[in-house]
Order: sequence, then structure tokens, then C-alpha cells
Amino acid sequence: MKLLRAAHAAALTPFLLATAAYAQVPADIEAELHKIGQIVDPGCTAKLYRPLMPKNDVNSSVTPLYPGVDIARDVSFGQNPKDVVDIFSPEKGGGNRTVLLYVPGGQGNKTEQQVPEGNAFYDNIGRWGVKNNMIVVTMQRHPGANWDDPAKDVSSMIQWVEANIAKYKGNPDRMFIWAQSAGNGPLGTYIGHPELYGPKGAGVKGAIFMSGQFNILPLNPPNPQPPGGAFGTTGGTCNGPGQGVSQGIIKGPSAAVPGPAGGGGRGDGKGKGGPAAVDPAVQLSRSSLPELKKTKVALLFATAELDPGINGAMAPFFQTLHDELCKEGKDHCPTLLFEKGESHMSEVFSIDTPDVTVSKPILDWIKKVK
Repeated sequence: MKLLRAAHAAALTPFLLATAAYAQVPADIEAELHKIGQIVDPGCTAKLYRPLMPKNDVNSSVTPLYPGVDIARDVSFGQNPKDVVDIFSPEKGGGNRTVLLYVPGGQGNKTEQQVPEGNAFYDNIGRWGVKNNMIVVTMQRHPGANWDDPAKDVSSMIQWVEANIAKYKGNPDRMFIWAQSAGNGPLGTYIGHPELYGPKGAGVKGAIFMSGQFNILPLNPPNPQPPGGAFGTTGGTCNGPGQGVSQGIIKGPSAAVPGPAGGGGRGDGKGKGGPAAVDPAVQLSRSSLPELKKTKVALLFATAELDPGINGAMAPFFQTLHDELCKEGKDHCPTLLFEKGESHMSEVFSIDTPDVTVSKPILDWIKKVK
């Protein structure tokens, strides 16, 4: 794993900030991830990481579900029935803790249940955050009719958390937000459009963008993902019909599966993976790039080595955006994280396991951001 940052605004080339003192992906799991390959296979990946987690999961009936962790399920933050969050907080101890908001990828479910023997996600992120003195809020994501509706939902969630998180021992003045895969579109639109902010501004100290894209026109970096997407199935130790798709029983508001967010599944507004193409001038006006150049929100961009189309280096989208923002000065220069040995799904399924390739540098970064 390499944690990178820009050496100088004019140089446009990141240098090594911290060499690997972090644990690597367990060798047996990394071998299986390589067998799966550079595809998005949630089911098989879930099976690899589930044995590293507690016996109980979201379907267990024991109380407490996870010792030491309080969980408030399906707390409403808006008018839509799917405007709900799960909030993870410590049973004991004081308040004023850092808050981590998680915006999921995929179909947007805050409770991902891929296969019956792998129903542990994304409670793993909640448990991990509480263990590290944070309050974690996992968001249920859903689409809207307009291109910026998903970002407006993020805004509503942030404003609700600002007003209510103190009741759950959180500090509303120290919040971070983390998006993975398809969650990058709503978050990228939100951070890049201050008109969507609440009265207190962006509401977050830092934003983590992981393995995704959004509108940064006129920049147009290549998308290495194969045409038609990169979902698939695998052989190896994960045989059987239906792998790579959800087989679990999802309860509550997560049960309904939302479609792609308005504006294109890739967040590029070009009609790929989503609605028909938008007029180029209109699409340019929706770009997040101008405001990203001004934002005071600290940014971290992460790419998994086994992300679809990646060839040993940061995703072209993140590298291009990083280099452009670094031109504004080192205070605007994002941190880059290249996740050696991780895949598109393992980068989040590994959280709260002995595989700290992703979780350790992210935690260190959160602690450093002022």
C-alpha cells in the first residue's frame, strides 16, 4: 500500500508520504481476490471476509448485537421512506467524537447482504468506527428524478446529522464523509455545488472518494472500466449459481432496490449506464471541478489495485483530478491512496478485519485533518 501526496503544486507528481508499515491483505485472501480478477463480485468477496468478523450479523437476534456498540436502525432524516440512516455509537464513554458518514455504492443499500453466509456489510464500517472512537452513520442511498437529487439527499442527511448527532455522542463540527463506487456521484456533486449546502456550509472536514467517478468537465480522463460494466462471476473456491448477485434477505427500507441515479450511472452525464445524454453546455455547467478548486474540504482519493481496468497505478480519473487540483496550491492537493492487493469490493469488505490495507491509512488521514 502506498499513501501518496503531491510534492509541490507545480510538480504535479505525488511523492511517497508514508511507506508500508501497514498490514497487507492476508496472502490466502489476496490469492483468491486475484482468482476472482478485476471484476465486481460482491458475493464471492463477502465469503472471503466474513470468517474474519464476529459471529453475529444484521440477521442475528441477540442483544447486544455487537458488544459495546449501540445501533439505531432506520432513523429517518427526510421525507422519502428511504431517507434513513443507521447510527453506530459506543455504549459507554463520553461524547464529542468524530463522526464518519458512509455513502454506499452498488444499489445504495446501507445493509448489503450478498450471500446468506456473507451478510455482514456495512455494519463492519460501523463497528470499526466505534472501535476507533468515532460515531458512524451509514446512509441509505436512492435515486431521484433530477440529476442533482442524490446530492440533495446527501445534503439533507448531513444537515440532519449536524442537528442531531450530539444525542449519539458525536461532534457535529468534526464530520467526515466516505463514498465508494456509485456513491461517488452523489458525493462529488454535493461537494462541488455549494448551493446544495446547508446554513453551516459543507458540513464536513474531509471527503473520501473511493473507486468511482463524477462530472469534472472540461477534464475528461479515460474510464478504464470495460464497456458494459465489470460485474461478473468467478470459479475457484466460490462456485455455484448466482454468485456475484444478492441472495440475502434484506429487511427494512434497504429491501427496495433503487435504480441508477439520475444523470448517468457513471456520474459523467454522457448517458453511459444511465439516462440519455445531456446537452454538452448543460453538462459543463453541472461540473464539480470549479468548486473543487476552491473547497476547503480535505480530499482523499482511493483506487484498488484490482479495480476493473486498473493497471498498477491510480485510476486515471483520480490522478487527473488530483493533478488539476494541485495546481491551486498544496492546501488543495488531495491525498492519494493506492490499495495494493485489494479489489473493488474488498476495499470496503475488509474494514474491521485484520486486513488494514485500507482502514489504517484512512484512519491516520482522518486524525491528521484539522
